[in-house]
Amino acid sequence: MISHSVVRSARLIRQFGFRRLFSSSCIQLFQEARAVTERGPSSVPEGARLAGCNVYKNKEDPTALADTEYPDWLWDILDPEAQQRKLDADPELKARREWRAKMRRKIKTDNFLKTMS
Repeated sequence: MISHSVVRSARLIRQFGFRRLFSSSCIQLFQEARAVTERGPSSVPEGARLAGCNVYKNKEDPTALADTEYPDWLWDILDPEAQQRKLDADPELKARREWRAKMRRKIKTDNFLKTMS
């Protein structure tokens, strides 16, 4: 899978119209990124109605935007490898999540033991 930094670079090139070609491998990365941005990682085409996603009364369902309109972090939410990299980069966040998971297990165990007595 192509990294999002490569896709972001391809977006900048398209947006600002300049290219900085460092090597042949760079050209290949930009071509791969262009292919990804053209087909897009989204499962919904641009302009499609998102039925059932409306949260406001008396308003229409929202329409899907182009993949470039959404923030880059959105594409990493469901990727477990990306989430693990994020946790490895921030030890404080990792410790907090481990502590919360430990406390959840303790609460469940305590609640179970209360029902047994």
